[in-house]
Amino acid sequence: MYLSRAFAVVFVVDSADHGRLPLAKRHLHQLIQQDSVVPLLVLANKQDLQNAHHIPEIHDALALSEICENRKLFLIGTYVTKDGSEISSGIQDTKEFLAQLLLEHSAEMK
Repeated sequence: MYLSRAFAVVFVVDSADHGRLPLAKRHLHQLIQQDSVVPLLVLANKQDLQNAHHIPEIHDALALSEICENRKLFLIGTYVTKDGSEISSGIQDTKEFLAQLLLEHSAEMK
């Protein structure tokens, strides 16, 4: 219902929660099947943890190659320390990506 008005989908997964990745995959695929072109930004959170899946493993676990044929796809590793003293460069990349998509979307609406 809401996807038709979205300029992007941001999907966050816990990179260290190996058991819930299949559930995350199922939900993501159900969501994305409703719109074949909306850009997708997947944030692989908790990349600072020792047991976190690496980005290629997240890509495979979520079967992103199956849903990114006609859409922009970005998979970014992120983390934030508990006290907020350190923020990954992925957070800055995410802000820039969303700002760019919003500009593109605004230009298309004119």
